[in-house]
Amino acid sequence: MITREGHLALALRETLRLPARVDLSALAQDLKLSIVEADADSFDGALLCSRNRLSGRILVKRSMREEGRKRFTVAHEIGHFILHRERQISCLPSDIARWENAGENPERQADNFASELQLPSHELLKQIGDGSPSFQLIGSLADFFGTSLTATARKYCEVAPQECAVVWSVDGTIRWMHPAGRFRHWIGTGREIMDQTLARQMLDGQQLASSGMQEVPAEAWISDYRLPEGATILEESRTMPFYNGCLSLLWAKREIRYRNYEEEERLKELDPQEFTHKRAVWPTKKKRR
Repeated sequence: MITREGHLALALRETLRLPARVDLSALAQDLKLSIVEADADSFDGALLCSRNRLSGRILVKRSMREEGRKRFTVAHEIGHFILHRERQISCLPSDIARWENAGENPERQADNFASELQLPSHELLKQIGDGSPSFQLIGSLADFFGTSLTATARKYCEVAPQECAVVWSVDGTIRWMHPAGRFRHWIGTGREIMDQTLARQMLDGQQLASSGMQEVPAEAWISDYRLPEGATILEESRTMPFYNGCLSLLWAKREIRYRNYEEEERLKELDPQEFTHKRAVWPTKKKRR
């Protein structure tokens, strides 16, 4: 589902007839914004507007490692310029594309704007075609749109026809999963990733026998006592040592049918054997008081 901020980004794209891969420098110039790289320790990005807010300057941390991250930061600050009225906004690394905070706040709104501006849903679907979920596909999409792997994986899981989700963990602890609505299974945040996951094996330095999607026990990721015995899910993981993190792509390729314990109890009561001398449980007489 596209957010209000996403619709504004799409309206901007349509009005200015922007190409699939946005030239952010040209877009900033059209909006009377200049982009300046700065030596900064206190922020990743900042927006400084003129008194009448008709023009401004975007500051981006020069030492930022990933080009996709830099581009997302610029798009994030353009989002602030379009969406919010403050003349000066400074964004810490914890403000931009961190995604843990799902509440309605200016930083999350700017992230939603930046995501749809750089990765428009309809264009992304065209590029996906009939491809199956994989980091190889997501990486090619990131190269095409000039976006980070994480931002692309999140948006991919929003629009892909398959039931898939991306999970981000840091120091072996799950920080967030996305998308919570499309992916029908509960993955608890704040808990350690389990030994059966590929993510844990990779973080522990184990060499995997093969790459790509691999089948793992569903219970290794999904927290639900109703999981049927033997249920599996497909996983592909990528470690990101610079962040002490791991990005995991999950795909519920086989439908997982959860157990209905109430229904099972009713079926037991209707078992024909329970009406014969072979019944497992016999009623007992209660003593009268």
